[in-house]
Amino acid sequence: MSKHDLRRKQGHEDGESVKRTARRILLDLDGTRATATLYDEFAPKTCEAAWNILPVTGRAIHANWSGREIMLHLEGEKVLRLPQEMKVRSNFVTEGDITYFYRASQMSRGKQLAYSAQFQRELSEFAIFYGSPAGEGLSAYDPARTPYKEGVHVLNKFATLDRPIPEEFRLKCETLRREGLKPLTVSRYSEG
Repeated sequence: MSKHDLRRKQGHEDGESVKRTARRILLDLDGTRATATLYDEFAPKTCEAAWNILPVTGRAIHANWSGREIMLHLEGEKVLRLPQEMKVRSNFVTEGDITYFYRASQMSRGKQLAYSAQFQRELSEFAIFYGSPAGEGLSAYDPARTPYKEGVHVLNKFATLDRPIPEEFRLKCETLRREGLKPLTVSRYSEG
């Protein structure tokens, strides 16, 4: 078992393993597909809210600052305004993690900003960490963002890509670095 799989299994603060449910999602990136399993027990509010807005279609963009990550911005009625929700030992995102992020308009690092065009609109997105290194510089907790004892939760981990992650999906994600935006649909998945 790899160290990433071991961290993913560690689960809740009380030492229980995270139990995967049967709920799964399908990610279709410009015709290339991968599936993921929701962590209903791990992040129930985030999983339920994400499930209820599916399917979501948009243009995926590659992050240039945090490793192998693509993002899907949620817009209009698909925007989720969820509380932070994490009870995990491993505070860093790893390969295969799917997270949810929300930032209110005119907020950055938990503080109200003076007017800034960069932060004019709220931001709600899914982030898919498809390879390694994943999430460089990103953590579930950031001490610079207190008031919480352990720091403000920056990302809600709510799913993980099913293993093995299809190589075609990884390669398609990587092409976004060079080629730019690609269509991405996240939908409910059922075998059959």
